[in-house]
Amino acid sequence: MRQLIISDESACVGCNRCVRACPMEGASVTYIKDGQIKVRVNKERCIACGACIRACKHHARDYVDDTERFLRDLKNGVSISMFAAPAARVGGSEGGRMLAWLRKMGVKKIYDVSLGADICIWAHIRFIQKENPRPLITQPCPAIVNYILLYEHELIKYLSPVQSPMLCTAVYMKKYRNVGGSIAALSPCIAKSHEFDDTGYINYNVTLKKLHEYIVSHNIQLPAETADFDHEEAALGRLFSMPGGLKENIEFYLGKQLRIDQAEGQETVYGALKLFAKQRESDLPALFDVLNCTEGCNVGTGCSHRFNRFEVGVVMDKNRKNVLTNYDKSQCDALYQRFDDMFRLDDFLRKYAPKNTAQDSVTEDRVEKAFAALGKLTDEKRMFDCGACGSESCYDMARRIALGFDIPSNCVQNEKDVIDMDHVKIVNLSRVNLESIDRILGDISSISDLSDEIVSSIGSVNEAIDQFGRMSKDITSISQQINILSLNASIEAARAGVHGKPFAVVAQEVKALANKSQQTVSQTDKISGAAAESIAAIDTKVTNISAAIAQTHSDISDIYNATQDTLKDFKN
Repeated sequence: MRQLIISDESACVGCNRCVRACPMEGASVTYIKDGQIKVRVNKERCIACGACIRACKHHARDYVDDTERFLRDLKNGVSISMFAAPAARVGGSEGGRMLAWLRKMGVKKIYDVSLGADICIWAHIRFIQKENPRPLITQPCPAIVNYILLYEHELIKYLSPVQSPMLCTAVYMKKYRNVGGSIAALSPCIAKSHEFDDTGYINYNVTLKKLHEYIVSHNIQLPAETADFDHEEAALGRLFSMPGGLKENIEFYLGKQLRIDQAEGQETVYGALKLFAKQRESDLPALFDVLNCTEGCNVGTGCSHRFNRFEVGVVMDKNRKNVLTNYDKSQCDALYQRFDDMFRLDDFLRKYAPKNTAQDSVTEDRVEKAFAALGKLTDEKRMFDCGACGSESCYDMARRIALGFDIPSNCVQNEKDVIDMDHVKIVNLSRVNLESIDRILGDISSISDLSDEIVSSIGSVNEAIDQFGRMSKDITSISQQINILSLNASIEAARAGVHGKPFAVVAQEVKALANKSQQTVSQTDKISGAAAESIAAIDTKVTNISAAIAQTHSDISDIYNATQDTLKDFKN
């Protein structure tokens, strides 16, 4: 089957509403993309019931039909006739104006599906009278047929062989009215595309929603006039599209001769069909009238839903009153006699064959492994059944995981357990970090104390250098005075003549010693000056280091306090 329901991955937020709404296990598959949970459509298992589209609040689900191809082919001159479902007339005159626009676009003939519904009811009654068959499941709803052909093969034998009203309309047009060219359906149903593909009578499924969207997006103004159908007015078939419409039609003709049960809506009908498959035939109704949509075809999956059930009810009640006022049992007999004369019953019957799909069977061992992956090792956890993953129960989710339709990280409880384990790890890590930070703070305090001692020692060295500088000045002053004394001694020795020579030698040596002292002091001043500059640089650097250590100590203290606060929050 072609894929009709599509997903927009970029819009999907992984809320699981579509999984929860989907009546088919595995038609919605959960996966991870860039760390984000996403859900995609599994076309091999999708019955095109449309439940996920209604459920999605993020516009991540949509469907495709044949509207654009139909309009393109019309513009290119393809010969197309069509029929319209009763839902097309729910909007009152707007439906007639839409038909007028379609005629202007080039549609050749337009028929009413209500006529096909009359034929469908006639065919059911004649088939039951002729064959006296086992209990029948009526099949105007292709989503129901898809479900049975894909999932409940044992129900195929119960499927009514009578074609749906749309197919009866198409057969009538082709075989009994000689309508040539292609046929399009103005349809309220997404899944009708599958029915049309399987039977081959109808070439386009033009849903009301997509056609309305096309008209709006292209700013098309519908004509003021309305158009009607190319045949006589239908009878009670105009009520067929309502919930219980088939039952009302058959009972109008046969009375209460047959037991006819009904079920509508995804929440009910598929569970009822599963129960039907397990029931004894003696307990089953002659006819089981089933519909995928709770409010019937007039508010189907392919409708724009601009009109609510009460507005639709007003239109359908008006139709009912018109029919029942102007139509009685004798007229119904006459209509069916005319059908007997005109039609061949077999033309409106079909056969069904199962469609291959992946088996749902899974061993308990694989389910147990899935439970283990979920961390659900106790009965309490296995019966949590919160439904956040989209499954009805934890067991159902474990099955989905075992079948490859879901992932453990989609489980709220599993993620909570993971968070709890991470919580414990974080608390333990925080405790270890606090101990490490405490040691670091102690080490920094020791370094700070040592830095203070270095600064203090540097101050003592600077003081010693200053004292040495003062001593150097004193030595320089003394050497200058000795120089003066030696000079005076030399003068006196010269005056003494021969007797003063020894004294002159001593004076000369004293002068040399004074000069040498001055030179030594000069060199020492240079060295002490360089030492003072170096020590000053060291002092600056040590001061900067002390400031950095103090800032680091403050920052780490803040981290320590914040970690303690966080740890308290975790404990709470």
